[in-house]
Amino acid sequence: MRALVRRCWGRRPVGGGAGRTPGPQGRALAGLGGPPGGKDGRGSRVREKPPWRVLFFGTDRFSREALRALHAARENKEEQLIEKLEVVTVPSPSPKGLPVKQYAVQAQLPVYEWPDVGSGEYDVGVVASFGRLLSEALILKFPYLFQF
Repeated sequence: MRALVRRCWGRRPVGGGAGRTPGPQGRALAGLGGPPGGKDGRGSRVREKPPWRVLFFGTDRFSREALRALHAARENKEEQLIEKLEVVTVPSPSPKGLPVKQYAVQAQLPVYEWPDVGSGEYDVGVVASFGRLLSEALILKFPYLFQF
């Protein structure tokens, strides 16, 4: 499984040329922000180590399995990696909802329907088979972003 990981501090050049300002996609992939251990520009403290506050974006069976793994990590009391786990999915015409929503409800995780992403502070964003484009402003809210 391939994952895209972005840290939101430390300027890294994207797309060549010193002094070139990266476009929205470059900023989303390279990460821009403040120094490690400091403020991240949003007034919240950036965590450099677990336990993480995670916001998960997903819809289908593939993403349900990623959510299941994150939930299992949250439940592991020996090594607490995840402090908070919340879920964003898209509205479904089916009364049962999508696989991610079904699992999140069964696991008693907070669920938001796109475009609502809650108002909490998160350290990590995990995107797995979500099917919607995340805005640059939303992407930059996460010090870490994982995309599957």
